[in-house]
Amino acid sequence: MTGKGLYADEDGKVVVRDFPIPQPPDGEILIQVLYSGVNPSDMRIIQFFNCRRRVLGNEFCGRVLESPGLAETSFKVGDIVAGYVDGKMNRPLRYGTHQPYISVPPAWIYRVPDNLPQADAAAITIAVQTANDALFNRLHIPLPDATTAPTEGTLVIWGGATSVGMAAIQLARASRIRSIVVTASTKRHDYLKTIGATHCFDYGDGNVAEKVKAVVQANGGAIRGFDAVGTADSQSLLTSALPTHNDILLTSVLLQTDERFQVTLGARHLDVAFDLPGGQSLFFAAQPAEADRMWKALAWVVDHYGAEFKALPVRQFQGTAEDALEEIIKVGAMKAFGKLVLKHPLE
Repeated sequence: MTGKGLYADEDGKVVVRDFPIPQPPDGEILIQVLYSGVNPSDMRIIQFFNCRRRVLGNEFCGRVLESPGLAETSFKVGDIVAGYVDGKMNRPLRYGTHQPYISVPPAWIYRVPDNLPQADAAAITIAVQTANDALFNRLHIPLPDATTAPTEGTLVIWGGATSVGMAAIQLARASRIRSIVVTASTKRHDYLKTIGATHCFDYGDGNVAEKVKAVVQANGGAIRGFDAVGTADSQSLLTSALPTHNDILLTSVLLQTDERFQVTLGARHLDVAFDLPGGQSLFFAAQPAEADRMWKALAWVVDHYGAEFKALPVRQFQGTAEDALEEIIKVGAMKAFGKLVLKHPLE
């Protein structure tokens, strides 16, 4: 039995291929993918990091199937679970989530409660975990419910309408950040204010840096900056929008960062390595304590999804694998609002 998946071949061309049901090795369980989440990194890792011979996709919602090692876990056949996978360059084909069946370690998944729609479950893990690393590890903001007092100072999020940015806004609000300043397209401002932004500015405004700086200066207190876009331009704009201060922390989703920025990752429970063009390599060792903090924050989001944490904008695609590939390319070019998920099996 086979099913259609999206695959980057040895030349870096993304094609449709049929894949069989994987045989789970010891320590892994078999999952039928119901939905897979699409991220800009699905294409970027092929374009910029020369990843080849891999099934695309890094997050999912699915159904647990019978597996030899299932009895050693807390999961049972039929459980609806979500999670994300190891994104390393030479990962096994069975880890790519844009295919109908995957095999993963149980430590990478969690049960999906009734309050969390299955499509949304496939969409939130990477965005939320990336925001978790930025806020709670790199910027040292307290976890949701860890404090009852307002957190003084200002958080500036460059790219508030990205999936990561929207997650960060809500998490910052839950952590009682008093001032949450974001940049985004003007048409997204009203929505971003409903989820917690206190000030919104148009990133296309030629004076946006000066306007953000004026608000930050007026607020006073500690300054925390998060580049959720991940380009050299967004980093430069964010730094130019912040006044000189003795308590500034900056982080970015861009791996090759300005030295003033710490690198934000979507996972800290695994070693993460990238080979960059030109022969440079990046390596980030697993950080168990930071990973634990991120999982706690994710659990808060899952428990409060649809209430204290408002549902993220999610778009579902159902159709042919060829058309799904076109949608993934659009996401890679940052040309879509909200999170795209693919319904499986693809036609």
